Amino acid sequence: MRKFLFVLSILTILGTYSQSQVFTEIHSGFRGVIEPVAGWINTKNNHANAFLAGEYYSVKSNFVVSQYAKIVAKDKFNIINSPFPALSQGSVAIADYDHNGDDDIIITGVNKSNQLIMKLYRNNGNRRFSPVNEPFAAVSDGSLDWGDYDHDGDLDILVTGKRYNNQLATVIYQNNKGLFSEKMINVPGVYHGSARWGDFDNDGYLDILITGNIGEKPFTAVYKNENGNYVRLAQSFYPLKNSDCAWADFDGDKDLDFVISGEDADGFPVFMLYSNDGRAFFREVPVAIRGLKNCTIDVADYDNDGAVDILLTGESMERPYTLVYKNNLAFDFENVITGLPGVSNGIALWGDYDGDGDQDILLAGITICYEFIGSIYRNNINPAKKQDTGNSIFINSTLPNYDVGPFYYYVFSSCYCNPSGNGKSKYHLYISNIHLEKTDYDLNYKFNDILVKTVPNWGKTDSGHRTSNAFLTKNKAAVSRSQIIKSYKATGFIVHYINW
Repeated sequence: MRKFLFVLSILTILGTYSQSQVFTEIHSGFRGVIEPVAGWINTKNNHANAFLAGEYYSVKSNFVVSQYAKIVAKDKFNIINSPFPALSQGSVAIADYDHNGDDDIIITGVNKSNQLIMKLYRNNGNRRFSPVNEPFAAVSDGSLDWGDYDHDGDLDILVTGKRYNNQLATVIYQNNKGLFSEKMINVPGVYHGSARWGDFDNDGYLDILITGNIGEKPFTAVYKNENGNYVRLAQSFYPLKNSDCAWADFDGDKDLDFVISGEDADGFPVFMLYSNDGRAFFREVPVAIRGLKNCTIDVADYDNDGAVDILLTGESMERPYTLVYKNNLAFDFENVITGLPGVSNGIALWGDYDGDGDQDILLAGITICYEFIGSIYRNNINPAKKQDTGNSIFINSTLPNYDVGPFYYYVFSSCYCNPSGNGKSKYHLYISNIHLEKTDYDLNYKFNDILVKTVPNWGKTDSGHRTSNAFLTKNKAAVSRSQIIKSYKATGFIVHYINW
């Protein structure tokens, strides 16, 4: 059963608090999409254009798009004809593989004819790209990464995902002066996951971090490059699926640590950070970073302070998030209040589109209000200027206390799905009556339990995705609930009432 579950948690509270705006949405012209394939493509004037493909759903139809946004002025993009195919459920890797000074791009995914593709495009300048005739075996639901694994001075390709026959594969395409040949390696294939190159032992050769689904089982491992052969480390790491991973030197000690986020075997979101101790051993480090599943992770020094920060999007047990964590070193991460919309089935990527030295954000996915997001957010930090300590971009004051209730709640969940198991997917809304919540999320869990027990074909791992809206009075909750029902009915949803 294919489901798109969209979640949001809205708490209506008394009082306001001031907040400097770290990221500001600018007009990109993008149509919002789910299952996105996206990337930043650097220009020779130190700016970046943006590519965003994916799938758009409405009540009456769905279609796949490919979009290319060219930066034409400060904070201004124009949408031009995309040189790349319309596709979704894929991945992008961008690098100057032919050493001519501009970014080339390799893409995988599923096109509008439901065919798998994997295609390399050479950048010919002036936004002109030509496909390279290489016999790549296409995949979906996987990842791509460039890296010189054989130390010969040119970039090879690491790819993992699901092939046309549902066979899982993780392979290397070895670059020999611009010609690529497939090299099988002793690393299992995964889907809804990723494989990333990184030299964790500083021996000059790229090792592999991998996480994702093997069948329906979670998997995470590190493979060391030993003379071109990959050997799995004996150390065990938290196995995750519907996951992503990233290497980075988070503590500034000159070796690569790594992070993973996804769901465990029981469907619960987990985030893990492993510190590299320099002896081919990784130490698990507790960090205050929210675990998300169906997630993406991107790492970069977004505020140009010399420490690698984390951009994370995906779903918790209660709702989706898009999160920025500032790295204060010593494995101390600060959750930056950004106001970025949380999205499901999405992606969030760092990239400096305006060339001002700080990292902006490309964000795509879908919100609970069935709003398809395809947005670019400008980073308002100017790293060349000293920030006034009285007007910090970070919020040091505590958030409003949500425990001053009690609050009146109703709970709901929406999906494009086939909960009855009759083979026909439709748009459904499940919504509860109004209750006074006694402890955090107790109504969510009650709602989950009823759904799992009473709705046929509702899987265990779907049970956490719920939305709860809070109000100070029962009358305000009733008005909001009526508005939700009316809005969903107007867009063709079948409404189911879950009362207790």
